[in-house]
Amino acid sequence: MRTTSFKLSRFIGPVSFYKYAFSLAIPLGITNLLAISMGALDTLMISWIHQVSAVGTATQIEVIALNVVWACAAGTGIYAIQFFGAGDYKNLKRCFGLSISCAAFVGILTYGVITFFSASILHFYIQNDEVIWNGCQYLRIAKYAYILMSFQLSFSVIYRNLGKPFYPFVIGMITFLMKMLWNVLLIFGYAGFPKLGIIGAPLASCIAHSIALAVNIILAYKTKQPFVGKIREMFSYDLSFIRRILPRIRPLLLNEILFGFGNTLFVKAFGFLGIEAMNAYYIGAKIGDLFFAVANGFSDSISSIIGISLGQGKLKEAGQQSMYLISMAIGLCLGAVILITCFSPFLVSLFEVQIASVLNNAIWIVRIFALRIGMRFFIVIIFGTLRTGGDTKALMFLDSGLMYMVGLSIAFGSILVFHVQSIVLVFLLCQTEYVLRILFGMMRYRKGLWKTNLVS
Repeated sequence: MRTTSFKLSRFIGPVSFYKYAFSLAIPLGITNLLAISMGALDTLMISWIHQVSAVGTATQIEVIALNVVWACAAGTGIYAIQFFGAGDYKNLKRCFGLSISCAAFVGILTYGVITFFSASILHFYIQNDEVIWNGCQYLRIAKYAYILMSFQLSFSVIYRNLGKPFYPFVIGMITFLMKMLWNVLLIFGYAGFPKLGIIGAPLASCIAHSIALAVNIILAYKTKQPFVGKIREMFSYDLSFIRRILPRIRPLLLNEILFGFGNTLFVKAFGFLGIEAMNAYYIGAKIGDLFFAVANGFSDSISSIIGISLGQGKLKEAGQQSMYLISMAIGLCLGAVILITCFSPFLVSLFEVQIASVLNNAIWIVRIFALRIGMRFFIVIIFGTLRTGGDTKALMFLDSGLMYMVGLSIAFGSILVFHVQSIVLVFLLCQTEYVLRILFGMMRYRKGLWKTNLVS
């Protein structure tokens, strides 16, 4: 009995720890929620002009591009957090400069790919000429927004890594309000503005993210953030610096490329079930993404808390902190499942859905997302801890490896081999991937290989 009590006590931290963790996780979760809400806002308003499939398919390019930018920011962030914990601001600035350089490269590359290959890419996911044409119209403007979003994401990630959630929260709120305002004005043509329909949404994104990027730059220098400085300080990294960081970035970058593309392959698989199934999935996914944002905010707080401890050489303390976070995940898991399940009919009703089967399928997809998000709270602890400790090769197997071997295999196998026609049943079967992530992830976590100081 004493042994069981002792083991349980290892997962229960002091109240001060939970206050600190929530002080990071709540604003980060809200910031992520605001960012994801902009995509949901597009889907919601576009549903009123019946263009859900066009925008949903077009934004698969955005998924891949921003995943790559995030990988670069998170990869450099592994070191940035520990340099910050060690008080090495010179190399912290170099990390941020490298992150900005990567964001510029990915943003420009995405612009080029969309310019020359947008129709071919959309045709890969769906064989409907009207959807492809409308999607190309959307991307014609959105390609400019993706460059701005790439830079903004680098700022957001570095603030989160350093445990400063207030700044991205404020900027996220400004971006969301600007996006909502310009969406209304440009999609529907209110207040004397032209009624642009589907191209109004990406144009609104360009305006909102331009403002946000300007605020990010001004705020960082006005508040004298430790990661910014003179141009030569931030971009003075040389080949030896890149070689030092690259081994940790490379698996993370490859993982995010595979993971981002893998996520879009689910769209390809579900596309075999028809436009109605796609519409149901897009609506359910956008609602699910809102709650995923909260879980990802939890992940960002984990990276900050544990990363700073590792950078200070407090390996034992970092291990104890990760155990405390597991108990937080249990409560958040239960709360997410109950909340999303209860409110799923109301959330789906906000969208303009005229076909009963699409409405019913979307509700069930949201309920399955409730289970998926509940499991996500455990997964972000494992992934956030492994990533912060530099165990990125194991993370690659747990993330993209299981997606391809399990999730995508089930999706395509169910539809093309076993001819399952229900989008709800296929999506439910795909959650096997998440169960295995928890099981294998905990096995890797318990080995403790992530307890590493990377900057000493």
